[in-house]
Amino acid sequence: MMTSSATEILRQVFPGLSEQDLTELASVAKRRTYPPDTILCHEGRAEEIFYVIVSGRAEISKHMEEGAQRILHQQGPGEFFGELALVQEGQRAATVRTLEPTTVLEIEREAFTSVLQRSASMAVRIMLQVTSRLRDSDQRSIADLRRKNVELARAYEDLETQQRLRSEFLTTVSHELRTPLTAATGYLQFVNSGVVDPEQTLDFLGKVSQNLETVVYLVNNILLLQELELITPEFKPLNVAEIVAQVVHEMIEQAAPAGLTIDTHIAGKLPHVMGDASSLGRAVGVLLDNAVKFSPAGGGISVRTRADDGSLLIEIRDPGVGFPVEQLEHLFKPFTRIEATDGYLFGGVGLGLPIAKHIVESHGGRIEAASEKGKGSTFTIVLPIAEKVKREA
Repeated sequence: MMTSSATEILRQVFPGLSEQDLTELASVAKRRTYPPDTILCHEGRAEEIFYVIVSGRAEISKHMEEGAQRILHQQGPGEFFGELALVQEGQRAATVRTLEPTTVLEIEREAFTSVLQRSASMAVRIMLQVTSRLRDSDQRSIADLRRKNVELARAYEDLETQQRLRSEFLTTVSHELRTPLTAATGYLQFVNSGVVDPEQTLDFLGKVSQNLETVVYLVNNILLLQELELITPEFKPLNVAEIVAQVVHEMIEQAAPAGLTIDTHIAGKLPHVMGDASSLGRAVGVLLDNAVKFSPAGGGISVRTRADDGSLLIEIRDPGVGFPVEQLEHLFKPFTRIEATDGYLFGGVGLGLPIAKHIVESHGGRIEAASEKGKGSTFTIVLPIAEKVKREA
């Protein structure tokens, strides 16, 4: 259509239009070419031009209630736009922007409406075009409503889940706090009553201290989860081997009563990572503590640390109860916990793994998890080595 005259172009766009009307429109039509990203129609403005595309492409978009710019459709040669604002003498209903060099015929309102009032064929053509656009718009609106209904249903389901988890969390926290506090209070009452032999007093006070440490640990975890977003640790090069060895050493005493051994293998000459020793140690400790807790039948826990493809890996494998695959996506969400399986009861409030995940991600890493119910689990911390962290910083 690029080499056609204005009369020929309009004849193709409005077949059935009389020669007189074609001549009248063609005589006032101005052929203009616009570069890409030129706005021809501005939504909300009162403009008085009718456009016919000769060559190129234009995009029609509209502002939605949520503030986003929604693309309605695209138009090419032989299509037109801008008629509604002229017919209704109102504002543009959408924005039209060129996507590539685009040539158009521009016709002023007066000439356009003059011919439109006389020509039934032109009115029918425009009516069909408007009807088609409205039908497309309705279909898009229906599709949007369906999508929003699905999103709303999911959001409502998530909200119900969060409310249930929070309720369970409060119940669990109450129990987890009450149990050691009650035990500590009981031991203190025995000591204060004077019925405890002097040689038993230190043992009883040790029980009090142990239970209070449990309370402090739980409270600290709750506070830490709330403050994680506000904490900005100071990173420095770390020797991960030392951190892992220290955590394992502290955990051996806890694992022994459960009939568990911890086998540690740390590869030689491990590269350093950039991080915070205290928080990274806490993340490793959470995973190792879980390995002990969820291995009630005893056995051997394996801790492996090695470098691989620009990353440093800390792998903790346990012989425990495991978990089904469908539970994997929920493991790292706050308040999610495994309360009982295969006749075993487990404590905790579901804060350890979310804390570990946040810490590892703040170090530029990730935690990978794999498990099979009844056959144990493997959690792997993957950290970028120090040189890689520095390049990305």
